[in-house]
Amino acid sequence: MKKTLLFIGLAIIVSLFTQNAQAKIWRVNNTSNYKAGTTLYGDNLGGTSINPVFAQLSDANNSNLVDVNGIDTLHVEGTNIQYNGVAFTMKVIVIGTGYFLNENPNVSNTVSEASVSDVSFSSNSEGSQLIGVHVFSGFGITINVSNILIKRCRIDYSIAVNSNISDVFVLQNYFTNTANSNASAITCNGFGFATNFIFDNNICKKTLLLSTSATNIYNAEECNNNVFDCPAISGGPSIQMNTTSFKNNILKTSAATVNINGNVVSDDVSFNTSASATNQFGTTNHNIVITDMSTLFVDPSTNTTDGRYQLKPGSAAGADSTDRGAFGGLAVSNHYMLSGLAAIPVIYNIATSGVGTSGINVSIKARTIK
Repeated sequence: MKKTLLFIGLAIIVSLFTQNAQAKIWRVNNTSNYKAGTTLYGDNLGGTSINPVFAQLSDANNSNLVDVNGIDTLHVEGTNIQYNGVAFTMKVIVIGTGYFLNENPNVSNTVSEASVSDVSFSSNSEGSQLIGVHVFSGFGITINVSNILIKRCRIDYSIAVNSNISDVFVLQNYFTNTANSNASAITCNGFGFATNFIFDNNICKKTLLLSTSATNIYNAEECNNNVFDCPAISGGPSIQMNTTSFKNNILKTSAATVNINGNVVSDDVSFNTSASATNQFGTTNHNIVITDMSTLFVDPSTNTTDGRYQLKPGSAAGADSTDRGAFGGLAVSNHYMLSGLAAIPVIYNIATSGVGTSGINVSIKARTIK
């Protein structure tokens, strides 16, 4: 047994070494005493000259230690201090701690979020990913380059998507409506929009208008498995786009109207659930109307901020015979994840028997996130 365990342990070490030879993982913690150009490397948190603990995401972006030709990972640690904004000019994966950590069970051994003011992706940051971060300021997220993934983030305002780019994926996020406005979760400009734009499995308390006017409407590759709990706009739609796949969505707002593909009836808009039979999805192509949404969703009084968008058992299935809404879809890894946890192991409880010099008992509870 000891030889077997030793072999497994060596295999894990070799695997980690192989991964680290290709890309590195860096810590970011804004309580670090890291200061560029000095001998301070975040040593108050265990940093060294070759493995510093960066104080801000911008410190990592400006460091020659982070591989500009690879795809290093920045783990942004939760603290009680909000992080400054950052404009990325390199390809990175950014992983935060998630959000609503004081509400959902078994999500973290701390309730501190990785809250970042604003994030922009500029030249040379193509291929970057932003996961599990709370972006809180009105500057939001700006995407100026192709091949960007925004996943499992809490976004209080909007994502600005510029023209002449492609492959923008907005997946499994929670869009709040902090400003209580009619602003869209995605903002566009009059010069064009991204090709291959995908908006799936989000909980969206904002409008979604892929347009700059009633006649200048842009295309999404797909918009599936979302829950829209958005404002109703007087005299205009709350959801507007052209797309070949608008499926398994739920619109909770009974007074809202939509304009999907000019509201021409086709199976491109199918298996959706709406709160009104008027000016929403209708009842053809497996679209259904449920005027009392309390019969569809779990009891909000006994659930968390994002957990209340889960469906009661027995609700109507979607296009792939799975649940409609943000928690549905064929692959579990594509479902909305409570608290926006990244697909890495999460330790949510640590307990020790006390303090000792010859060894102590340590109990760790953890789970693997898909």
